[in-house]
Amino acid sequence: MSESLHFIGMILVALLPVLGWLWFFQRKQPEKKSYVALTFLAGILSILPIKLYEAYWGVAILSLENLSLFTSIADLVHIQSIPKLFSFILVNILVSFGLFLFVAFLMFFLEILSGDNTVKTFRKKFIRIAEEPIFFVSVGIILGLYTYFSSFSLHEKIYFFLVVGMLEEFVKNLVLRFADEFKITSVDDALEFSIIVALGFAFAENVLYFHDLIGGKHVLGNDVYLLIIMRSTISVAAHVIFSSIFGYFYGIAYFASDIYKNKVKGAQTFIIKKLHQILHLKESTLFHEEQLFLGMFLAMGLHAIYNSLLEFNKFNFAIIFVCVFMIIIQRLFHRQKFAIMDRTQNKHE
Repeated sequence: MSESLHFIGMILVALLPVLGWLWFFQRKQPEKKSYVALTFLAGILSILPIKLYEAYWGVAILSLENLSLFTSIADLVHIQSIPKLFSFILVNILVSFGLFLFVAFLMFFLEILSGDNTVKTFRKKFIRIAEEPIFFVSVGIILGLYTYFSSFSLHEKIYFFLVVGMLEEFVKNLVLRFADEFKITSVDDALEFSIIVALGFAFAENVLYFHDLIGGKHVLGNDVYLLIIMRSTISVAAHVIFSSIFGYFYGIAYFASDIYKNKVKGAQTFIIKKLHQILHLKESTLFHEEQLFLGMFLAMGLHAIYNSLLEFNKFNFAIIFVCVFMIIIQRLFHRQKFAIMDRTQNKHE
């Protein structure tokens, strides 16, 4: 009974900062109460595929060890060759694709069950997201390259820990993108709802962490409660930071046509110019893809840095890291708001 009470107390401590954030956003978005609740719930449930990935990292598929996507990685690193590099990339593409399907099913279930969207609307959304050129294939390639080269110098558990952090950002980004249909009307909206997803994910992660803490029969002294408070504040703030970075760039990508025409055209990046020449796509479309790519991999990179600080016991630097980026996020909120687009123009070109 004592353990149950301790666990409930831990959950309440973890819930307090989350409720504070939600109250703040609910005041800013009173007309979107159901959407806030749905997005928060989706953020909570989005932790499931990550935990499954962690649980089966070292388990062979269908008891056939040679076909395992996870245990084979430790063996592949001993031979530096192009086929082994491609193996790493293939593994991560398959994992990214699996996460995409899981989030798509999750959001379909939540939206249809709640009446938030129709099957026809969700089908259009699914096709639009799946057709993004930089989607899970590029995520798999980047993570494959990272895990392949980092495996030469890092212990398997360390680079797995870092990869999981990066995949967490990918999952949170997917939830935001599947949940955004006709709801996001400004860059600020994209920022706010990306944070709501992060709050749900961080809360679920802390609950599972506290459950493991109780299950491990740790002595519940002052040090443990200090850890609980730190987890309930710093880890939540860290998830808010990572998701805010993507949310900001996603908001810019969401309104790419107007923003590119009014603010960016004439100052194109070298990449956009070259891709425009090669692919013959509209420059505003390329700008949209560039912003998605930039936001997603900045969020992943920051999460990897934060996890590295924790893994190497640099807790003071991790706290400084979170404080500095919280200031940056506040500045993003105070940037100029972009014009609201007509709903009929919300489809990406």
